[in-house]
Amino acid sequence: MMKNYTLLYAEDEIETRKNHIAYIQTLYADINILEASDGKEAWDIYLKNKPDILITDLSMPNMCGLELIEKIREKDTDIKIIVVSAHSDQERLLKAIPMQLEDYQIKPLNRKKLNFVIDKVINLLDKNQDKYYLSKTTYFDFVSKNLFENNTQIKLTINELALLQLFIKNFNVILKSEYIFNEIWNFNKEYKVDSIRTLVKKLRKKIPFNCIENIYGGNYRLIQ
Repeated sequence: MMKNYTLLYAEDEIETRKNHIAYIQTLYADINILEASDGKEAWDIYLKNKPDILITDLSMPNMCGLELIEKIREKDTDIKIIVVSAHSDQERLLKAIPMQLEDYQIKPLNRKKLNFVIDKVINLLDKNQDKYYLSKTTYFDFVSKNLFENNTQIKLTINELALLQLFIKNFNVILKSEYIFNEIWNFNKEYKVDSIRTLVKKLRKKIPFNCIENIYGGNYRLIQ
């Protein structure tokens, strides 16, 4: 971690909020953690402190998490946002996903997954960050444009490299097969959905399991 970052945790369930903040503090002693019990309080804290990271529940009194994110995104495209959602909040979650989320997690939180996504967010925030981590041991080096597993390079073809970079650039965004095809082949050949299926299948063999999610209709997105 290159600097001391500020994290705002917005959650109306007091015990849940306190427990997760305590857990985060044990792992990241250098992070300054602020807390809010509802969306309105979170908004006021954001305006005063401009945190680097926001972890927010979607269902909160006074101002829901979705409205909070919408208001923040009107002012700030840099803050890293992690959403916590109950299964009953699927409608809000679907509306929040396009708002440049770093991740979303379904309650009850899996602490290992939370740890991993905070690690990833910190890596993105670091000014000298030049690596994108697909797992604890697998990362893409933006400088050399190489993929590494335990610091050993994994060879990629030109199209596999282009696909991986496209996924990283659009992390957690659903990409249509036709869009991927045109980005990879630049309209230089006739569109064939099987070409994308084959390319995705090959890339999957070289990156951590389940990083690429199939979406109904032949679409894909990079998740973690």
